[in-house]
Amino acid sequence: MKKLLIVSIGQITGNAIAKQLIDLIGDFIIIEPIQSTEIESHPIDCDLILFTSDLVQLSSIQKIKKDMDYIIAKRVINHKNIEQLISLAYGTEVLLVNDAKNSTFEAIRQLEEIGLDDIKYYPVYPGCENHPKLTTAITPGESHLVPHSVEEIIDIKTRILDISTIYEIILRLKLSKFVNESLTTRYIKDIVEISKSIDINRKAIKQSEKLLETILNNVESGVVYINALGKIIRINKQFENMLNKHKKDLFMQSIHTFFPNLDLSISDTTSIITTIGRQEVLVKVDPIIFEDHLGYVITVEYTEKISKLDHSIRRNYVSKFINKHYTFHDYITVNHQVEKLLERAEKFSKTDATILIQGENGTGKEIIAQSIHMNSYRKKNVFIPVNIAAITPNLLESELFGYEEGAFTGARKGGKAGLFEIANDGTLFIDEIGDAPLDFQVKLLRVLQEKRIRRICAAEEIPINVRVITATNKNLISLIDKEAFREDLFFRLNILPLKTIPLRSRQEDIPHLLKHFIEIYFSKEKIKPLDDLFEQDTLAFLKSYRWRGNVRELINLVEYLTFVYEEKKITLSDLPYYLLESVHQDEKIYLNRHELWVLDNIYKNEGIGRSKLKTLADKQLFSLGEGKIRSILASFNQKELIEIGTKKRGCCITKKGIHLLEKLK
Repeated sequence: MKKLLIVSIGQITGNAIAKQLIDLIGDFIIIEPIQSTEIESHPIDCDLILFTSDLVQLSSIQKIKKDMDYIIAKRVINHKNIEQLISLAYGTEVLLVNDAKNSTFEAIRQLEEIGLDDIKYYPVYPGCENHPKLTTAITPGESHLVPHSVEEIIDIKTRILDISTIYEIILRLKLSKFVNESLTTRYIKDIVEISKSIDINRKAIKQSEKLLETILNNVESGVVYINALGKIIRINKQFENMLNKHKKDLFMQSIHTFFPNLDLSISDTTSIITTIGRQEVLVKVDPIIFEDHLGYVITVEYTEKISKLDHSIRRNYVSKFINKHYTFHDYITVNHQVEKLLERAEKFSKTDATILIQGENGTGKEIIAQSIHMNSYRKKNVFIPVNIAAITPNLLESELFGYEEGAFTGARKGGKAGLFEIANDGTLFIDEIGDAPLDFQVKLLRVLQEKRIRRICAAEEIPINVRVITATNKNLISLIDKEAFREDLFFRLNILPLKTIPLRSRQEDIPHLLKHFIEIYFSKEKIKPLDDLFEQDTLAFLKSYRWRGNVRELINLVEYLTFVYEEKKITLSDLPYYLLESVHQDEKIYLNRHELWVLDNIYKNEGIGRSKLKTLADKQLFSLGEGKIRSILASFNQKELIEIGTKKRGCCITKKGIHLLEKLK
């Protein structure tokens, strides 16, 4: 059984939302509420996390796994608990008491939006001292925070989940087939119950009408309430728009005038698919009994809209943090060369051409890809990252191109859309493209050229409109020479090339990044300047360190230091052992001027061989014989400064060789 974890600031909120969901879908999933302060000590073993607010998500996101699926709840005033508010006199002044500033103002806004805007609200929350001393207070389940001077407390109970959040939970956890009763209908039932319970003697009875109308009009579906004879009693704006008629022309009309096949003899929820004009709609009917009076709530939705919503949920499920993508402002640097790189990427973002980002691991290739997407006209659509190296070759084609039902053993009923199809109108970021198998490269090249995909076992092709960005930490030209990467695909991908700069080549960024990530990971009230946090020799060491893992390694170091920091300056001995050992190994290697010349020219001319090095030395009037070159190359190979292939492929410098060369030059 699937499990949902509810994370809230207070226990009251978490329990209330858990109860709401248990009443609706508790038979099909396990629901557990916890407080945000417990998230570090609580085992996060669930299929989906529901954060009760943006504030809870921001305080908890660093404490959960990166790939953990989550939803931020949209919450609304519980309509069942506002009857007492309706009876308040026009212009009544009240305190609105809640557990945080943001949630207090949000509760006021929602009360005003549903029509209770004739009350004067004064916000009160922990830390807020400037408020009038009034005798009446309204609170969504936070009575313990109400000032002692208040005589009357109207507890409207904690805010509940709105219908869109409940629907998204059901889709994320794939519960649609288990949930028979329309949640929208149950939502409307509560609204109709409110209208029946309003005090008819209240002067502002029009307020109740406004309230009911506002709520109905905020439901995205068309909504109709009919009596036992099928006569239309109430409709919302969406239903008016669907029929292109005004409500005065629909009042007391028979519902069968518009839906002749509708069966009102049933006692349970039923639905039919029919048409309005030329558009197909899904019509759901739910019988409702109020004080022995039978009526029906009917919801009408365009089937195209339902399909798009389901497609959107699936896209969001794949992309996970669709609204949390990086922008160019998130790529932290003070290095001039990196700034030029970002300027070029920003220009590229305004085109639709394919982009190839090359660079070492940890240099922010995906940050740049996300930034390009967020700076393009596609930013409102989906961004889907896929790592080629993380998908087994036999699943690669089905993941990216999709498959039809029965395509292979274990294929999903109804087939499955591939990532290209899901990313339509958006951006597909293909990481580690250098690891793509040759047979897949052929198919990818055709997709890029034709802008069409064919699912596995499908007869027809599907047109796509996808911006493709690829990335790799490998030298694709070298792979082409080794016949491990297609040359025609390289040039199709490399229309707009970008190359990230390793951290060791932008030393001025190191203290800047250290300061940034220390502010994030250190849980101190005030972060000290770096000179007060590190010994001078430690800071100097970090500035000159090779950073083979680049920014990712620097982040790991900062996380490590959060555990060993003891309120005194960090010394070299406080650093992880592997940082110091790697430097000691490098210090044992010394190059004379002949060796330095050879290593430098291998770096500048990748794939160069012994004879070409001799020719180059003669042209530069550098006295170096072929026998001496052979000896130097053998020494370099032994020290892992270069890799020697066949005569045709020549020599390639390693990362260790590049680091040593940069250090000596």
